[in-house]
Amino acid sequence: MTRNIIFKNVGEDLTFKILPDSKAEKVKLLTDPYLLPDSIIKRVIETFESELELGLEKNPNTQSSLQMANTFVPKLLSGNEKGAFLALDLGGTNFRVILLTFQQDGKVDCFVQYYTVPEPLRLGEGELLFDFLAECMHDFLGKKGLLGKKLPLGFCFSFPMIQTGIDEGILVTWTKSFNCKNVVGKEVVQMLKHSFSKKEGVNVDVVAIVNDATGTMMMGSYIDKRTAIGMILGTGCNAAYFEKVKRIEKWEGKHPGIDEVIIDIEWGAFGDNGVLDFMKTEIDKDVDEASLLVNSFT
Repeated sequence: MTRNIIFKNVGEDLTFKILPDSKAEKVKLLTDPYLLPDSIIKRVIETFESELELGLEKNPNTQSSLQMANTFVPKLLSGNEKGAFLALDLGGTNFRVILLTFQQDGKVDCFVQYYTVPEPLRLGEGELLFDFLAECMHDFLGKKGLLGKKLPLGFCFSFPMIQTGIDEGILVTWTKSFNCKNVVGKEVVQMLKHSFSKKEGVNVDVVAIVNDATGTMMMGSYIDKRTAIGMILGTGCNAAYFEKVKRIEKWEGKHPGIDEVIIDIEWGAFGDNGVLDFMKTEIDKDVDEASLLVNSFT
């Protein structure tokens, strides 16, 4: 019986596996439908570029799957920031409360506390989720001896939202493992502030809301001034970048002194409007149908 030799180059090493013809043919039969030819890859690239442009238009004839959200962040960190700041990072089953202290010598002291969001809270009433975040913030401030002290807080909220200001974000849809009731369409900073107001000693000022891609881009600029893109590869996938204001047609009005602004692409939704259906397999469709948020799997 003839045999096929399958090898894989890993650095300078070669690993070999010998398969009978019949097994090799079975493997090939299973994997061939998932190999993307150059023509399909080229079409995906062209579709992505088209969706980027469409997402910046004022009144497009068709809706882009890329939200291209204005973050209202006009510049990166200068490196001269000083003082103590809080951050609350929500986006996965775990979330973080962070205390950042920027020193005069450019160094940053960072204290992080992780908390787990139980599934009933991720799928239950939205107000209970924000009350839980406030309870964890109270616990964190107590441990650090900061109860009652007023500190600025940045809220990293890693879900698609429409920002109407740097400290205002309206949830468009839940993603990942979250699907809380009575939050979609609401301004989440106000919900967080309301929950904070219930906890004695939690006297923080929510000054900004960003998603994790924007936050990564901002912190990256503190480390390397050449930073131009922030990208997330985790529970979700997304990126943010600087865009010329004159190209953002949907941002109406005058914006004196602002030449660029960070755009949150929200590319985790790429293809949700059907533009990638040409490359989806039956397996993709089955996974989508069995997912928590049907019609949001690409």
